Amino acid sequence: MTVHIETEPGTADLLLFADPRNAAAELSRVLDARRTLERVEDGAQRAGSVFRDALNGRVAEAGGELLRGIDLGAVLLGGWQRYRELRLAARRSVEQPGSTEMVRLAGHTITSKHAPYVDVYVEGQHVARVDFGIDLEFDIVLLQASIRNGRLMSLRAGDCTASITWSVEGFPVAQNTARLTMPLQLRLGDGIPLGGADAPRP
Repeated sequence: MTVHIETEPGTADLLLFADPRNAAAELSRVLDARRTLERVEDGAQRAGSVFRDALNGRVAEAGGELLRGIDLGAVLLGGWQRYRELRLAARRSVEQPGSTEMVRLAGHTITSKHAPYVDVYVEGQHVARVDFGIDLEFDIVLLQASIRNGRLMSLRAGDCTASITWSVEGFPVAQNTARLTMPLQLRLGDGIPLGGADAPRP
């Protein structure tokens, strides 16, 4: 069973822009202003505004798709799975079969850094790689977790504020901070294994 947390907004592009179509437009503007893809033009031995506009447009579209592919609920779950307090509780629950550990995390922060890239091909030849940076930070007021048999079984989360910074080749493109909403009570089915403390499913 795949466990998923529904958040609003749900993906990185929606956290950054109210209208995700603005992602490609803003990236294209930065690429053009910074002349970021000049080396691609040189490598392809192509020049001119038509080629430059087409190149910027294609890379911008690909950059927007990279943002769209980052699910914020999955990032949160991945961050909680690495939390030391939860992993220690998971280990205790394995050592005491049938017991349930309740863990309370007060205000805490989850950070996640992503470094996707786009390979650029011109007439079938690889001419460049464009590197992106997507930095996420989640500030959660309170989390209560239920853990059994080494698995995270349920969560009760308080208010969450999410921040995102998007860059291309080291240059900032956009950033934003917004409130992230999610279900108050999250039941995680058969549970999510925590830090190597997994036991057979209940």
